[in-house]
Amino acid sequence: MASNKKLLLFHIDEGKAALIKSVCDNLGIRIVKIYQHQYGEKIGALAGIPIYAMANRPYRGEGFEQEMMVICGLNDKELDTFLLAYRNAQIPPVWLKAMLTPHNMDWSAAQLYEALAKEHQQMTGQSTINSIL
Repeated sequence: MASNKKLLLFHIDEGKAALIKSVCDNLGIRIVKIYQHQYGEKIGALAGIPIYAMANRPYRGEGFEQEMMVICGLNDKELDTFLLAYRNAQIPPVWLKAMLTPHNMDWSAAQLYEALAKEHQQMTGQSTINSIL
């Protein structure tokens, strides 16, 4: 049976994505790069959740200014192991990140990005984006 452990990567450059992939390969976590034309798709569809079908309508909005990561299928111990390996590999942080949840899998990637960016701004006082929606 194929593992459902994966990371969805949005707006992450190839070099950093390769570093993240090297950490994930050792942990059995698959990397899925998500491209701008997919930002209108539901997170559940991008994560491969069977009840979600891809809409296959190209996203025509603004691109993301910041990187975003969605972590799918990891339990608490696996998440802790991944985060420790990520830090130990000295990969620069991705500030906008979330776990896949029943609540956010109905959101489009653009909606999740907007919510995470607002949360990041509230926590840090730093504006990371202009509204894309």
